[in-house]
Amino acid sequence: MSDEARTARVREVLAQVLDVPADDIGPAFSASSSSAWTSLNHLMLISQLEGEFGVVFSNQEIRELTSFTAIVETLDRRLDSVA
Repeated sequence: MSDEARTARVREVLAQVLDVPADDIGPAFSASSSSAWTSLNHLMLISQLEGEFGVVFSNQEIRELTSFTAIVETLDRRLDSVA
């Protein structure tokens, strides 16, 4: 999966789990900028991302995955190191 496709898929997963328009999700999108990003939705988001990308995040990563940018960067790092 290309980096662009991965970024687009992260955007789609965020939009689906948080029930927000995909067009609203950009580099500045984060838990602090979206009232839809609740603690329960965060857990659902992590679960969806793990299933979608075939990864298992560490507890530390789960705590840090609170923005679109952080999610994309972490997935890029994790998946590029496997490839």
